[in-house]
Amino acid sequence: MFKKLENKIKELALRIHNTGSNDLSSIYDESKQLYDLTVLHKYLSNQHKDSEWTLYEKKLKQTLHGLNLKPKKITSTPHNASEITPLIDSIKDLVTEIPESDDDK
Repeated sequence: MFKKLENKIKELALRIHNTGSNDLSSIYDESKQLYDLTVLHKYLSNQHKDSEWTLYEKKLKQTLHGLNLKPKKITSTPHNASEITPLIDSIKDLVTEIPESDDDK
């Protein structure tokens, strides 16, 4: 399809180029047709690129899904409970050792 469209564009461009300057209505009509075909060609080529990206995007999603890269949930606690209790006790000791100021009253 693209090859036929490109050949038609080339044919019209050559016809415009070879037309004498005295046949302005023919040049105008063929230029209009050439413009329409080039816009159509650009649109179709962009659609073709988009469809290729859609295909590759689907393949990429399938590959990533196959790799199973989802993070696993951690079922254990991240900190040891035996470390937390002495820490809380030392904080309580520090708080009792801090003298009260006039602002606290």
